[in-house]
Amino acid sequence: MLPPWTIVSRYLKYRSSWDSLCDQCGRCCFMREVDEDGDVIIDYAAPCEFLDVATRQCTVYERRFEACDRCNKVTLRHALFADHLPEGCAYVRIFRER
Repeated sequence: MLPPWTIVSRYLKYRSSWDSLCDQCGRCCFMREVDEDGDVIIDYAAPCEFLDVATRQCTVYERRFEACDRCNKVTLRHALFADHLPEGCAYVRIFRER
């Protein structure tokens, strides 16, 4: 994990443009499970009903939290610790980079 001062510095740098950090891979918009080994399994056959799988864009982005009970805002805590975010996620790359 990065030193705390580096994490805070990066967060302060990006917090006003937090959503723009997303590289729109769409991987967080698919059903996920954690197996017995703690590995996250992404089910690419089960996208969120609001995900346009061709463009990887949310069709209700501005109101996604109201439209979908499973949609959660990615926070710094998620970026640092959530197992459900894939290693390729921009938030993970920025805040867990070694």
